[in-house]
Amino acid sequence: MMLDYDLITVGNHELYREEISKYEYENLVPRYGDHFISTNVQYLNDDDEWVVFGNNTHRYFETKINKYKILSFSFMFDFKMGNKRVNVIPITEIIKQSWFIELVEDYSLNYEVDAIVLFGHIPVAHDWFEMSQLHNFFRSHFPTTYIQYLGGHSHIRDFSILDYLSTGLQSGRYCETVGFLSINDLPTVEENRENYLSNNVHRKYIDFNLHSFMHHSNHTVLDDFNTEKGLFVSKELARYSKDLQLDEAYGTVPHSYYISAADYQNKDEKSLLRFLEDEILIQLQPKSCNNKIDKLPTLSDSNDRIILINTGGIRYDLYKGEFNRNSLFTVSPFQNMWRSLPSVPTNIALKLKGILNDREYIINSDTGINLKSPHQYAIERKHDIINPNKISSNNANDFNANVNESKVSLNSNYKSNANNDENNAKDNEVFVVNNLQSNNNHLTNFKGDHRLPLSYGYTTTDDSGIHGDDTIHRRLMSYYVPNVIQSHETVSKESLSEFTTVVYYDFIEPFVLDALREACDGDEELFERLSIAVQYYNDCPVEYNLGQLLKNYAVNNWN
Repeated sequence: MMLDYDLITVGNHELYREEISKYEYENLVPRYGDHFISTNVQYLNDDDEWVVFGNNTHRYFETKINKYKILSFSFMFDFKMGNKRVNVIPITEIIKQSWFIELVEDYSLNYEVDAIVLFGHIPVAHDWFEMSQLHNFFRSHFPTTYIQYLGGHSHIRDFSILDYLSTGLQSGRYCETVGFLSINDLPTVEENRENYLSNNVHRKYIDFNLHSFMHHSNHTVLDDFNTEKGLFVSKELARYSKDLQLDEAYGTVPHSYYISAADYQNKDEKSLLRFLEDEILIQLQPKSCNNKIDKLPTLSDSNDRIILINTGGIRYDLYKGEFNRNSLFTVSPFQNMWRSLPSVPTNIALKLKGILNDREYIINSDTGINLKSPHQYAIERKHDIINPNKISSNNANDFNANVNESKVSLNSNYKSNANNDENNAKDNEVFVVNNLQSNNNHLTNFKGDHRLPLSYGYTTTDDSGIHGDDTIHRRLMSYYVPNVIQSHETVSKESLSEFTTVVYYDFIEPFVLDALREACDGDEELFERLSIAVQYYNDCPVEYNLGQLLKNYAVNNWN
């Protein structure tokens, strides 16, 4: 809350829990005044009135230096899992509402608008349906105005060219990236329409670290770089960290574990998903902590056990070194309870994982629940990473057909440069290093006249080519990540039991029951008998969430 922003809005993670939404509305919204806007998110206040989750639905302001007139709106994707005090109006609906149409028409007819900034929690990818709907709406009202999108949610570095006078920038995830975008000569937009983007719009993805910040502020001495306000913020962060005991150590991770940079399918020892399956999930025990919930069922000792979790609940890699409370929240911050199907015929139980992993990213349109993280889904779409277990005629070209059809036709110079960059990047790694040098990307792999090995990191290709990454890195491999993973424990080493207890996060119950119905192969009587038996397996989310299971393992094995 100590930084000043021209524009700020709410994200989806502030909408899950009522107390968090209330805190943000009552504290952040007043702090940022008319800079905090939200066009399609509403809040139910203490007077039982639905109001804007912000100080307004839009902001019209003038920039300090060039006096450009900016019109801005903020949008959330079609999020359906908010608490009872929030409401997200789908973009497809709000662009049809009379108040919104009249507001946009008023600005297009009666105000000077040099540029439109549309920002918020929505990906800028060509294949994101809401994005195209939004752009078509605004372009119909502002046919010759520059439109800039600043997106999010899918957590990737991305830059999309939507038409000759519009681009979208997305700046990665968490505090890994600072997205920098420059737009020059806005008054010349109409007269230079055909070449405006290539000559005047430039983006950079800056690694979020001290080295990058000192480089771009032209400082080589730390004391010269530091400011009084910056040192105060650092001191406050350290104090909060201490108060929350985030540095409480539980053990030392022997080597790094990766979500997508290790091959889960081929049982890579560095696969975090495989590690969770083999070592972590099996620690879960049935337990009841909540008197309001029915007592746990009596489980048969003769049943095998499967534990299913969605990979979207695993948010980050686990790095070699100290494993502490901060690491715990970084890898998996969620506090889910566990549900179970007590006695499922084993032949049916063993089908569930395969069925769930054959499904698309979102299979429950009523809730909008995602099995896979938006970050992983976006990476797989962007790089044509196909489920290796699917054997069909669908190849990478089919997979990306809709995306390619939706891309605009750029002027030949801009388009050919981007294509050549991408082809050269694939064919010649040395060329990439030299070419990026010539485009003022700063390096961390040179010491004097000696070239040192490149460190692993982001190597981004987007609609503008390969020059977006500010620091040159060596590319990390990216393997397919399934929707769900499971541990499988058998009573006997020689054979499977007749029945299996299926345990899963309560968060993914709609998926599991949907998969169970399919696994029953049309036998509705069997499905009803199995699904009606669903009960809690463990209702102690503080003690038995995934992060805590990791902590227990670290204490017992990494000391």
